[in-house]
Formats: sequence, structure tokens, C-alpha cells
Amino acid sequence: MEENKVSGIGREGQVRRSADVVSIARAQESQKEGPLICDPYAHLFVSPEGEEMLRSALGRWPFFAEYLVVRDKFFDEHLRVLCEKEDVKQMVSLGAGNDMRAARLDFLKGRKVFEVDLPDQITAKKAILKSELGKLPEEVTYVGTSVTEPGFMLVLQKAGFVPEERSVFIVEGLIYYLSSEGVDCFFDELSHLPSLRNLFLVDHISIDFSQKALDPEKRGKPPYPENVLSYLSNRGFSIRESALLGNLTGKYCGKNYQEKWWVVAAIR
Repeated sequence: MEENKVSGIGREGQVRRSADVVSIARAQESQKEGPLICDPYAHLFVSPEGEEMLRSALGRWPFFAEYLVVRDKFFDEHLRVLCEKEDVKQMVSLGAGNDMRAARLDFLKGRKVFEVDLPDQITAKKAILKSELGKLPEEVTYVGTSVTEPGFMLVLQKAGFVPEERSVFIVEGLIYYLSSEGVDCFFDELSHLPSLRNLFLVDHISIDFSQKALDPEKRGKPPYPENVLSYLSNRGFSIRESALLGNLTGKYCGKNYQEKWWVVAAIR
């Protein structure tokens, strides 16, 4: 698999390497016949560090790449339904990493897309896209800020986000890297949005699995909420659907796994 050719962009950052791991799983899936998802841009973000991290993860958890792909499948299908059947104007990817939904999903055309991540991650991603594609996706507004900083929604609004328009928020690969205070701050910011039945797509892993799967320096401290469904319900979210990725791999890949990693679609 071809590696991206941009160097010297701070690729050593742990956040960027984790994002690269997800991109490698997407790129490998996209090369299959009849893939669950197709991301023709994922290969742009392949890095040696990401490949080594994925090999290490697969050595411990053979399901790891399948989980990442099935998570995308779940989110994409819910996103499709909202865009095609309901009046959704905006998509916001929080902790966006190397997400390329704006370019790879036709049903997002004509909708505003905001990608929010740490400034260094945004800078690295934009540099790779400019180098490899010659331009940035026209549909995307990039917002470099921390989602655990009070006021991050104001930063998003200054970038063009309209709170009064119905939106989809993708919270992918984020919650379990935050402390309990960070999670509270994050959802406190989102709670100020008007109640327009916005859709929130969230994934979550058990604290027990996070202690095995995540580097101690990467895990949220103190731990984030164990029961994300109760946490969201107590904050006024209505759960539309939740599923264990291990059950979804059984549905899509014919392999069931037991590790507790959930995907959730919630409305507020």
C-alpha cells in the first residue's frame, strides 16, 4: 500500500498515528470485492507508524480492523437515512481525524460539512490533501480546536456552523480518549444547541477493554462514563439505535466477537 509523501508535518503525534490506523483499515477494506465501505482517499494517509500500530493491534485483537470498518458502516447508514429522508443541512465530524465522508459519500453533496480536530491534526491533513490531490474538498470547513475546551461550539459557529439548522454530529473514536471532566465539558457544549432532533453518532468502549487496548497515556483520566447509554439519556438524548460491534461483525462479516465496543445513534 502506498504511503503518503508528506513528511515533517508532525506525523509523530499520537493522535495522527491513531487516525492513520483507521485509514489503513479503510484502505484495506476498500480494496476488497464488495467492500462494506469504500474510501478511495484512505490510502493517502497510510504511514509506517500507523501500519505498525495496526499490526500490533491485530496481534492482540484479530477483530480490530473489522470493528473499525463496521463502525464506519453503521455511521454511514444512519447518516444516509438522515440525509435522504429528513431535512439535514449540516454534518459535523468532531475529532475528525482522516475522515473523508464529505468527498466519498455522494448524499452529502450540497450540505455543509465541518471537520473539527486539534490544530496540528488539521494542518497535517490539509497538507497531505493539497500534496496528493492538489486541492481541498470544497464542501469542507476545517476547524482547528479542542473539543474539550469550553466555548468550542462558538469557534464552530464563527467558522459558519448554524445552530438553528438540523445537523448530524459524528463522534467517532473520541470519547474513550477523554477524561470524565472532558466528556462532561464536551456534552455541556452540545447541550446548548437548540432541540432540533439533531442526530449524534457515537462509539464507546468499556473501561475494561480500554485498559487493555489503549496506551495508559492515551486513556481518559479519570475514566469516562462506563454506561454511555445512561449518560446520554440523562442528558436528554433519545437513543435511536445501539449495537455491539461484535454483533455487527457477525451480521456483516460472519464473525461474532465479545469485546464491549458499542456504536450509538442518538437524537436530541
